[in-house]
Amino acid sequence: MQTVQHMLPDSSFTCFVIPSLFSPTECTELLNEDIKNSFQKAIANYPTYYRNNDRFVMDNEELSTKLFQKVKPYLPETITTNSAIQAENGTWQLKELNSRLRFCKYAANQYFHRHLDGIHYRSATVQSKLTFMIYLNSATEFKGGRTLFFKTKDTDELWAAYTPVQGDLIVFDHNVWHEGEVLTEGEKFVLRSDILYARDTTEISKEPFSGHLGYIWSLLKFNDDTILSGGRDTAIKVWSSTGEERHTLQEHKNSILCIEKINDDTFISGSRDKHIIVWKQYKPVNKIKAHTAIVLSMCRINDNTFASGGGDNNIHIADLSGNIIKTLNEHTNWVWQVIKLNDTTIASGSEDGSIKIWDLETGQVLATFNENKPVISLAYNSATNQLISGNLTGDLSIRALNDTFQQQSITTFAAHAGIIRTIKFLNNGIIATGGEDNKVKLWRLNGQLQAELQHQNFVQSIEVLNNNQIISASYDGTIKTWNIQG
Repeated sequence: MQTVQHMLPDSSFTCFVIPSLFSPTECTELLNEDIKNSFQKAIANYPTYYRNNDRFVMDNEELSTKLFQKVKPYLPETITTNSAIQAENGTWQLKELNSRLRFCKYAANQYFHRHLDGIHYRSATVQSKLTFMIYLNSATEFKGGRTLFFKTKDTDELWAAYTPVQGDLIVFDHNVWHEGEVLTEGEKFVLRSDILYARDTTEISKEPFSGHLGYIWSLLKFNDDTILSGGRDTAIKVWSSTGEERHTLQEHKNSILCIEKINDDTFISGSRDKHIIVWKQYKPVNKIKAHTAIVLSMCRINDNTFASGGGDNNIHIADLSGNIIKTLNEHTNWVWQVIKLNDTTIASGSEDGSIKIWDLETGQVLATFNENKPVISLAYNSATNQLISGNLTGDLSIRALNDTFQQQSITTFAAHAGIIRTIKFLNNGIIATGGEDNKVKLWRLNGQLQAELQHQNFVQSIEVLNNNQIISASYDGTIKTWNIQG
């Protein structure tokens, strides 16, 4: 066996390199000409603030089994976890390598910014715990491109760094913050997958709103006693307002990023699979392919029409039959959010750093507000004509608009340490925000912090249950109910 090089010896995290586990010949066979000619830009699935490298994904059971046999002797036989999600807790036994293999290519000015690798859930009893990554070429062929490790999401202090050598394999815990350093010259190639672990049984949780596997992206209050949620597990779950599961809807092929009510028996869902599904009485009645990339946000216009924004930089106005009525395409990057201002006007926030106000009848832009940072979340208070935006660095901006949606004044303050993912107006004049600092925060319109509520991972979505309660959904796999004061 090869000598293992531990990268984080002062930590309980698994993180080690096996030098030269794969020969130069094996690396060349893995990175063959067919693979080299198959790389595609990641921007169809990932925003540029996060990563901008190229990649190729394939499913290959035979190859994954062969790779697993080489690394198996070095891997921990069992892993014990303690998570906010009951489905992730317990002692897990080593099983196999995920057959989904991701080849990544980095060229000059390409990177993969700081992140945690997501858990791959095969089921409640089989899921990934460790990242598996082969360096397919050496740093003698490029500049930059180290694998960097950090103790936290926000620290500037480097915990450890590894300079790629062809044939080396690195294995590390999904819970370690890391990044692929920007390349300044040349090309870097890696092959990445996940090491799966299994357990024999799983307890059925009695906690309210328990049942999603992994990240929860979206919430929708459908009526006073019905909540919908969508997650990375491709499921839409239908809950009572107290968290009792009523239905699980499985129709999408990938993460469900947004859900929007159309009328009392119809809603729509948008997914990373690039489709919008129309649901009537919890049955899928139409599948719409409007976007060429992931569907990020949707808003109802009327009982038969909606707007959707996607990773193809476009906003589509469509009907429930799937007819594209109008396409609004002045954004130059992902459209993170679309919201309705009135029956003929919507607003959009984009990765390109701008907010645009659109006239739906003419398709013209009525106003553009440049924040010079990606705008991730929007909300609108029609009673006061205030537009609220949250950006990449955690700033919250409150704009007072006039009757023609021109900006009259703006107040901006630092609200979160990280991206503001969601904004919701509460009935008592308070703003609720959720961010990548794992917090729900309640604010007065003057920027005064009223309350701070804690998740264990990014807060993705907030809904208002009633005047005294809100719910929030998180990357930690939980939906939490919070009692609030006016």
